[in-house]
Amino acid sequence: MTEEPPLYHEDVAGYRQPMVTSIGIIMGFLLAFMANWAVSEEEGRVLQDAADWLVAGTILVSISLMVVTLARLLDNRVREGVGRRYHTTYRLYIASMTVGLAGLIAALII
Repeated sequence: MTEEPPLYHEDVAGYRQPMVTSIGIIMGFLLAFMANWAVSEEEGRVLQDAADWLVAGTILVSISLMVVTLARLLDNRVREGVGRRYHTTYRLYIASMTVGLAGLIAALII
C-alpha cells in the first residue's frame, strides 16, 4: 500500500517572506491612497456620500485583514499543523488583496 501525500506541506518557510513583502508594499499603497484622499484640496468632509463610505470601508477592511495576516505570518511560535495554519493565512492574504482591489476599483468607477 502506498501512502497518500499530505494535504498540507509542513515546510512553508520559503513562502513567508514573499507574502510579508507583498503585504507591506500593497498596504503602503493603500495607506498612501487613504492619506492623499483625506487631505484633498476640497473643503469639507471627505466621506460625503454612500460611494465614499463604500470605498473607505473596503479599504479599511482590507488593511485590517492585512494586519491579521501579517500577525499570523510573523508569529514564530512552534506549533503542530504548520501547513494547515499557513493555508488559513493564505486565504486571509487572498481575501485582503481581493477586498483591497475591489475598493480601489470602486474608487475608480464610482
